[in-house]
Amino acid sequence: MAAMGEDNSKNVRGRILDAAVELLRKSGVKKLAQPQVAREAGVPQGHLTYYFPRKIDLLLAVAERFVATVQTEIEELRATGTDGAPARQVTGLDFARGMILDRERTRMLLGLVTEADNEEAVTEPVVRGARLMRTMVARSLERHPEDPDVWLTLAMLWGLGVQQMLFPDRSEAQVQALVERFQQWLDAANDGEAAELRRSGTVLKKQAG
Repeated sequence: MAAMGEDNSKNVRGRILDAAVELLRKSGVKKLAQPQVAREAGVPQGHLTYYFPRKIDLLLAVAERFVATVQTEIEELRATGTDGAPARQVTGLDFARGMILDRERTRMLLGLVTEADNEEAVTEPVVRGARLMRTMVARSLERHPEDPDVWLTLAMLWGLGVQQMLFPDRSEAQVQALVERFQQWLDAANDGEAAELRRSGTVLKKQAG
């Protein structure tokens, strides 16, 4: 009976956390109020406040879920077949594509960053998630995480993700063109041409052969 009670407790807490993550992804942090989360989870508000007495407790759990999701995505990409292409390149591009195209993930990240600015306790897991992303980019570029090109690439990815939120009417072809441009930039950086890329302000196309 105790085990069943423990399992049910985990299930209720998990449902509440799933609902909070879904609200943050789809509607932003303004919807992350306890009554709305409880309604979305299908539980009495008293259940929610039992597991998450304060909003900050819920935010911390959501932030930790975000970090765990990023970690899982990275591990899954590393395990994906590369069809003959360099593993670091395939993994980095797939990760970049997800960051650019997933509007809901961008909305969630922006919401957590906003809350981290208001709640110091949220800062640590949010920063940890950002460092995981930076590590992924660094490995793709085969650079040290503190390399300026790594920071620049990460900023480009976040910026492109925000653009996708602001311009949702972009066609699939336009979005794909952005991803391809990013791939060209990544190729240039890996080929040692990033300096020329920065000087010219253009995207270097990889020469055939």
